[in-house]
Amino acid sequence: MEIIQLLNTAYQQTKNYDKLSFLYLITGNLAKLRRMMKINEIRKDFEGWYTNALYLGDVQERIRVLKACSKTSLALLTASTHGFVQEVENLSSHVEEGNLPEVLPTAQLLQPPPPIQQMENAWPQLTVAKGFFDTTTAAAGKSNVMVVEDVSAMDVAGDGWGSDEEEKVEVEDGDEEAGWDVDDEIELPPELEGALPSGASISGEEGYYVPPPRGHPPSQMWASKSQLAIDHILAGSFESAARLLHDQVGVVNFEPYKELFLSSYSHSRTSFPGLPNLPSLFAYPARNYKTAQLKDQLPVVGEASQLTTAAKFSEALEKFSSILLAIPLLCVDTKQEITEAQNLVRICKEYTVGISMEIYRKSLGKTSESDLRRSLELAAYFTHCELQTGHQVLTLRTAVNVAFKMKNYKLAMSFGRRLLNLAPRPEVAQHVRKVILACEKNPVDEVTITYDEHNPFSICAKSYVPIYRGKPEVTCPLCGASYVPEFKGITCAICRVSQVGKDSVGLRISSMMFR
Repeated sequence: MEIIQLLNTAYQQTKNYDKLSFLYLITGNLAKLRRMMKINEIRKDFEGWYTNALYLGDVQERIRVLKACSKTSLALLTASTHGFVQEVENLSSHVEEGNLPEVLPTAQLLQPPPPIQQMENAWPQLTVAKGFFDTTTAAAGKSNVMVVEDVSAMDVAGDGWGSDEEEKVEVEDGDEEAGWDVDDEIELPPELEGALPSGASISGEEGYYVPPPRGHPPSQMWASKSQLAIDHILAGSFESAARLLHDQVGVVNFEPYKELFLSSYSHSRTSFPGLPNLPSLFAYPARNYKTAQLKDQLPVVGEASQLTTAAKFSEALEKFSSILLAIPLLCVDTKQEITEAQNLVRICKEYTVGISMEIYRKSLGKTSESDLRRSLELAAYFTHCELQTGHQVLTLRTAVNVAFKMKNYKLAMSFGRRLLNLAPRPEVAQHVRKVILACEKNPVDEVTITYDEHNPFSICAKSYVPIYRGKPEVTCPLCGASYVPEFKGITCAICRVSQVGKDSVGLRISSMMFR
């Protein structure tokens, strides 16, 4: 009973009326439950009032709650369902005839089971025997101590110990060798006797100060404790960092990484002044300083900045490329952060391929038929890059305009329908619908292009041609850009650092990926 009283007092003092009502429900105290319903009515807590009415199975009170909170239609439906004729007549005048709710013929009253006996004692508690870990913990202090009651018993060995007689090895005098000449009894000259006082050092090193050996900075152990490229860069071991990037993501061109290497190494340590006329001292911040000892510490790594897309294509391409280069130098701790980094690589790749293709399309001429056909193909390919919804709308609008001008009305109509599925702005949707209506009058394509929208494909990042599913292709180990097999071995045109088609371990940005 003490537990129930304690809960009752705690809920009353904290004014937690919902839990207090539930306590009265499970203990069968219906009188106090009705009192709680009245309290909620006075407090105008309609939710608690209605909940208590459900606990008690009081339909009349539920109708009162719904009327009090102006839910006339629900009150009428409740009264009609449970046969309260007088309430139905009173409430029907307040509801329009067209809005009268229909009564479900199979509706049943959810009546809570009545308590057989009010619980006045505490809940029964089962007697739980001690488990394995309880007994192990209790005996932990005793397991490391061995008590020998009778030490003298150890002197009495059994028959199996030393039962054999000791072998006596006899050495004949004639066969005995001279042995080592280490006899200490050497006759010294009389003038040396007493020349040295007792306790004096022969080498003259008495009172000589031996300074401690010079220690190694923590950064010297970073490269040996981690297989992440950024840890080797922060330790100043650029050669091993370059080797890791080559093995993990196939980097062969390190010129773009020069600035990143130097900027990362510059913030790997802090400097503070020491004593006057002495050089400054260095400290090495560690990201695992709370758990690791000095020899196991790892350097601090900064977080990647948020991506902001520039309005101009050339500036946007430069920003995406710089972010793509920085991703292999990240250091994350959780699986979610690993997934986010991998998704960021994919996003940068898609945008870089699409923007590069759009820059190339704009550089084409607008007079020859081959350039116009190629421009339409590139605009169609750009719509299949996995971009954000707002940017996907822009690519489809461009494709609709190019296809309509080339009199490929069937293709323009297809782009327009895909655009409407993305729910663009009303003015954009209205314009696209007009284009679709115009194309439906003559749904033909006058220019034949290499494009099949129904067959999934990836885009070659070098030649900008589609690589349909099932066709051979090679990829960049860093950014994942696709290429036709003839470009295997070249430096990737997207990330500009990795070798296309090189077998590598894969992106490694967390110590979890080496377990």
